[in-house]
Amino acid sequence: MDNEVVVDVRAMEPRERHPRIFKAWENLAVGDALKLVNDHDPKPLFYEFSAERAGEFEWTAVEKGPERWSVLIKRVAAATSHAPDAAAPRPSWAGDDGAEVVDVREDLRAGREPFQTIIRAAEKTAEGRVFVLRATFEPKPLYKLLGNKGFEAWPERLADEDWRVYFRRKPAGRGCGCGGHGHS
Repeated sequence: MDNEVVVDVRAMEPRERHPRIFKAWENLAVGDALKLVNDHDPKPLFYEFSAERAGEFEWTAVEKGPERWSVLIKRVAAATSHAPDAAAPRPSWAGDDGAEVVDVREDLRAGREPFQTIIRAAEKTAEGRVFVLRATFEPKPLYKLLGNKGFEAWPERLADEDWRVYFRRKPAGRGCGCGGHGHS
């Protein structure tokens, strides 16, 4: 291993943990690793990495509780970007008219994992329709995951810890889903 970055999230507020972990992850080069130290089993994080970064990481449990859990997350491949261009003008489809709003800000602040709530909303969104996600941070990991499920996205930062992201299930035959190619 070339470099190991330790991220101990035990003393952090729950809402700060995932953004800190993903920021550290994004800064790793291939061959580097992130050692995560946590106060509970980070299994939901493993599922999130599996869904959003398949083929990019190796996950090795180091300590298994009950009070201290640690895992080594090694970057084995470069990331592929599916992030939308936040500086791009608002696409014509990014509106609230009839869109389901999924507000997970309180869940994130309370340390609850909203992943399944978001996935359920995505699964029931019809082709050409939009759901709006409200979150405390820009949910960059979702761009790739939902892009692979046929969605494009457009993010909007409203304030500190307040993001609104429009996810549209694309009509058939419309690009890669990253939202960054000027589709409207």
